[in-house]
Amino acid sequence: MADDKSRAVYGIDLGTTYSCISQVDKYDQAVVLRNFEGDSTTPSVVYFESETNMIVGKEAKNMLPVEPEKTVSFIKRQIGNDEAFDKSKNTTPYHCDPVEISALILKKLVQDANDLGDNPEPIKDVVITCPAYFGNKERLQTKQAGISAGLNVLAIINEPTAAAISYGLKVDERRTILVYDLGGGTFDVTIIVVNGGAIKVIATGGDHHLGGVDWDTELAKYVLNTFNAQNGTSYEFETLSANARYDLLLSAENWKKNLTARQTAKINFSYEGKSVNFDLPRETFNAITNDRLNETIDATHKIINIAKEKGYEKIDEIILVGGSSKMPQIKERVEKEFGLPTHITDPDECVAKGAAIFAMNEAYSIALEKSEQGEGERPTPLLTDRTRVINVTSKTYGLGLINNQVGNMIFANSSLPVSRTRTFETVVDGQQSVILPIYESDFTDEEADKTVEARFCTLATEEKSELKITGNHPKGTEIKVTFSIDNEGILSVVATRDTDTIDFKLKVAGVKSDEELKASQNFISNATV
Repeated sequence: MADDKSRAVYGIDLGTTYSCISQVDKYDQAVVLRNFEGDSTTPSVVYFESETNMIVGKEAKNMLPVEPEKTVSFIKRQIGNDEAFDKSKNTTPYHCDPVEISALILKKLVQDANDLGDNPEPIKDVVITCPAYFGNKERLQTKQAGISAGLNVLAIINEPTAAAISYGLKVDERRTILVYDLGGGTFDVTIIVVNGGAIKVIATGGDHHLGGVDWDTELAKYVLNTFNAQNGTSYEFETLSANARYDLLLSAENWKKNLTARQTAKINFSYEGKSVNFDLPRETFNAITNDRLNETIDATHKIINIAKEKGYEKIDEIILVGGSSKMPQIKERVEKEFGLPTHITDPDECVAKGAAIFAMNEAYSIALEKSEQGEGERPTPLLTDRTRVINVTSKTYGLGLINNQVGNMIFANSSLPVSRTRTFETVVDGQQSVILPIYESDFTDEEADKTVEARFCTLATEEKSELKITGNHPKGTEIKVTFSIDNEGILSVVATRDTDTIDFKLKVAGVKSDEELKASQNFISNATV
């Protein structure tokens, strides 16, 4: 059995609507650690009681219709959004940015697990999950959320990959699996080959603005329209007061859950002295949310086609992940559309459990490497086979060229780790610097999309990511630029001239400097949750 320290590592599913923390126990079983309220998942909601006192979780969620201006939810959808990181402009309480709010959620998860668990030492080493389609900026910001919470982030791992790790331990033969991951606020679809302890990601994609909350919104709008029809009013969902809108959304979430268990839900909604009461059949709910479901099906077809282009013609089965996949319409439609065996596998907890398994493997590998270097004892072998993951990049990365063009270097769904190098030339004698704008996009055709227009891409770095060139060199001096993406999907860039490495630090907008990160750590450390 592995030693106790190898188990002092944890997997965290940092979700849009709910978050979860897991650990591998002494029997090599991944188990979820419950929160102070006794639940296996914690709502990813923060209520700001004051600048230093926050409430995270179920009680915070209950404050949404009461004091919405002091309550933050769905913050994961703001990761990567530069506007949300501009503290002079963002509208979150006390101008906290998405990294800091995510860190408060992580602090609550870890604090409860520390207080209620029998851990010999405070939780420190973790693996945090993120959507597979997250780009470089989002992954770096997710990692910084963990660091701000005082954690040592061993790795960032894709949510569907984590789910496949949890599921893959039950698979004895080689299988090609499609992971359909519909969470509360995000959607991922990933095709993975599972072969014993090896997991290879073939293709991945998704939408970080599509999830169960969009089903809630469609239902809320339907109820409001019915309310208007019966009461002769003309309220619009978008113009309701924030209190009323959140109250209606929370009710819609409960009605949705009722329709998951039953064929009919009792609808009762009151507003400004008027009310509406009616029975809503599941068939009606399915009809009013069908467009959202179609979006997931279209995205799934796209990833299947990418996998076919890479030579993977046959999918053996589909696993449904994420709390929203429990809606009966999901399994029914997916099975009808793709004609494959479809399983719902522990949808609320499997991502955290898979991350915990991966975390223990990472800790074991680190301990083994240290022992081979003469640092510490050799770790006791794991009871199960070590999990090996081969991932892919979710985005295409390229370098800005003249005439508003982008030369793509690493394409989406390339196996990780990966490096690509292109050679460029200086344009004047004695050139002292060059701007290296780096772009990301969703292009996938390496032949047709080698050079594309910048307007179809997203700037992945700050506008003035500048490469300094020392010395007095003639026009036409060659500079080699190498893009590398590691196993976590995080990009680094190196520039060289002959055998000399040129100093270039990748400046990613919205990613904190060391000084800013330290300030966030201090803020989170002093906050009460």
